Amino acid sequence: MSKAIHSAINQAVQSGVFPSAQLLVVKGGEAIIANAYGNATVETIFDVASLTKPICTATLAMQLVAEDKLRLDDAVCQHLKEFEHKGVTIRHLLNHSSGLPAWEAFYQMVPAADIGRPAGKKEILDSVFHEPLEYVTGSKSVYSDLGFIILSEIIERIGKKALNVLFADRVAKPLGLNDTFFVPLCVAQDFNPATSGRSKDLRYTPTELFAPTEDCPWRKKVMRGEVHDQNCYAMGGVAGHTGLFSTTTDINKFITAFVASYRTEGRFLPQEVVQRFLPFHFKLAEYNTTWLLGWDTPAHTNSQAGQYYSKKSIGHLGYTGCSMWIDLERDYSIVLLTNRVHPTTTNEKIRSFRPMIYNMIYEEMIKT
Repeated sequence: MSKAIHSAINQAVQSGVFPSAQLLVVKGGEAIIANAYGNATVETIFDVASLTKPICTATLAMQLVAEDKLRLDDAVCQHLKEFEHKGVTIRHLLNHSSGLPAWEAFYQMVPAADIGRPAGKKEILDSVFHEPLEYVTGSKSVYSDLGFIILSEIIERIGKKALNVLFADRVAKPLGLNDTFFVPLCVAQDFNPATSGRSKDLRYTPTELFAPTEDCPWRKKVMRGEVHDQNCYAMGGVAGHTGLFSTTTDINKFITAFVASYRTEGRFLPQEVVQRFLPFHFKLAEYNTTWLLGWDTPAHTNSQAGQYYSKKSIGHLGYTGCSMWIDLERDYSIVLLTNRVHPTTTNEKIRSFRPMIYNMIYEEMIKT
């Protein structure tokens, strides 16, 4: 472990970049850094926010494509009759070119009695289905939570189960992701903080194992063991755009299986489908985008992944302060989980810290 990296992250904790962090760096299949900082331990479970998109939603979509139950160029309205925009396809949802806006505060329109209940989910879905497009479908790329809310509803209808159950059955259990899960509100409200040790039953996962997120003005409490994202919370804690909790250890298990499938060394996903979702050779003529299908790639300038990732790299950011980046060409990955939103979302110091630490890790631990 580089003393400079260790010192930089400890300094980030002291200067208020985030109160807690886990860092895992893997090179050539071997972990070369695996540490926790601040108030975290290596067992702390983080709200990984939008890492849900590639780990859960895009992965389940890959499985359905492999099973020929879903096609990338299917119109969304083929699967959701309620969706009114006829020209939007599954591919548009995955690469954020649907025309849908980035985010809307739908939760504010849900009656208090319906928050976290099936009625609240239905009300938000109805709003999303009828949300006007902000630009012509396919003309540019605007990162959108709404597209993945829609995509997860399609996955649930095809899979005939709730998203959290599909994820557990088809991703978490096969890969041994013991600490990666959604927390439905009906479960979160029954958590027993006094229970020691771990249990497979989420109702008895100690609240102390979760890194806290925002001291939320809307919910009037510090969020801990419940999803931070307000729209997901109003939908019951399970959605396609956010909601997963995880650890660096589990995310590395997922990355290992995913990369093996990309290289046809594993059986988790068919190589042909994974490579269809990661078309590095493809770039839309009309606009320049960093998005593949369900995954981001490093920006050419001012990337949050730093300056050293190769052109065959994929990753994602999470609003709560989490990130993962995988270099498929140089065979290394970095997972950084933090709770930078605790106690407030106005703390954006991570925007300058994150590329700096990614660069430092490459210079100190990878290129040598």
